[in-house]
Amino acid sequence: MRKTLMLVTTAVLLTGTAMTGSAVARNRSDAIELTAGQITDQAAARAAQMKADLRLTPEQEKNWSAFETAAVDMWKKQTEQQIAWRNAHARQRGSVDLIDQMRSDADQQIDEANARKKLADAAQPLYSSLDDQQKRRFTDALFRRDRAR
Repeated sequence: MRKTLMLVTTAVLLTGTAMTGSAVARNRSDAIELTAGQITDQAAARAAQMKADLRLTPEQEKNWSAFETAAVDMWKKQTEQQIAWRNAHARQRGSVDLIDQMRSDADQQIDEANARKKLADAAQPLYSSLDDQQKRRFTDALFRRDRAR
């Protein structure tokens, strides 16, 4: 219980730091741009919160590590891609090459699909070991948060 509380507290603190840290840079549109360290911290905090919410048994914990690695990697990539996209659009002046944009968008979608497939492969053993209540919490933590963006 104490370990779970400590993980939740750490997750909350890291998320707050990631969003309000002094290293946050602002672009012309005044949007917050996270540093690489803050992106990593935010993804790790999200994983820690999810793990705490699931209340895994020792047997289930054996399947957590592979899922956590895949999830953190995917969340970091998503955030980095959003920042890169925002920066690219902020730099654009004049007309956009539609064909190049289509190729770039397609490449990004392929990367996202590959990351989701890797996450699904890593999640399968963990998900199979969860009870019904844990599966609901898992689904809420993994998908509802994405839909809120």
